[in-house]
Amino acid sequence: MSRIDHVAVEASDPDATAAFYERVFGARVVKAEGHPVMAYLGPTAIAVHQQGGPGPHTAVRVSAEEQVRLRTTLDELGVEWEEHDHGIAVGLFFRDPDGRQVEAITYRSADDPRRPA
Repeated sequence: MSRIDHVAVEASDPDATAAFYERVFGARVVKAEGHPVMAYLGPTAIAVHQQGGPGPHTAVRVSAEEQVRLRTTLDELGVEWEEHDHGIAVGLFFRDPDGRQVEAITYRSADDPRRPA
């Protein structure tokens, strides 16, 4: 596992929530059509979704090879998972033993193109 990629939250006003993180923590806010508002704190982001989105979750960035291994491991453990194509990445969603949603995310290019320089 490479690292935590993002933590996803839902908000009634994603722009206002991202602006809050910008003001309080100095986050760099990036908006892209069809994607959540991203508030970057270094290489990690808070993905601010509109309420009713995918639900709160923690995303761990993994390589394509790691994602294949994860599918096998989750199947062996009897853990249900779902694949979601985000366009720029593929996410493998599943729940940990306490029911928290986790995403293993693999970007199609070397890096998330929304990520600030």
